[in-house]
Amino acid sequence: MNMKFVLQKGKWVLAATGLAILSSFFFSYIKAYLSIGTGNAAHVNQKVELNLFYLVVPLLVAPIIEEWIFRKKLTDLFHKKLSRMEGILFANGIFAFVHLDWFFFSYFVNGCLYAMSYEKTKDLKVPIGAHILYNLFVFVVTSI
Repeated sequence: MNMKFVLQKGKWVLAATGLAILSSFFFSYIKAYLSIGTGNAAHVNQKVELNLFYLVVPLLVAPIIEEWIFRKKLTDLFHKKLSRMEGILFANGIFAFVHLDWFFFSYFVNGCLYAMSYEKTKDLKVPIGAHILYNLFVFVVTSI
């Protein structure tokens, strides 16, 4: 693999992560304005306080499994009956729903950003990397 190819994929990881962070700030502002709780991040942080091993799931296991299921398998399944864009939108709607946060918009937008990085690079490691970096960012910011 040549260095130009690696740098291009690295740019997509950083772009998807940066945009996911920006969208999260936007939705966090809306949640605060509407007096909506922090949801999943607070729950994960409470578990990590009890046992650092709980950090492995949101930082490694979940991004790998979720990207494989929602960006690859589910999108491909929906694409058999719908357009690629519709498949991406439906898969990310489900991605947002399974996070069990009634304020699902940030999950939906972030999922679409990860899907965009996958569509542009055709490499599942790119959205996995972005998802890992994003989850790490959320953990650090919400732990302070």
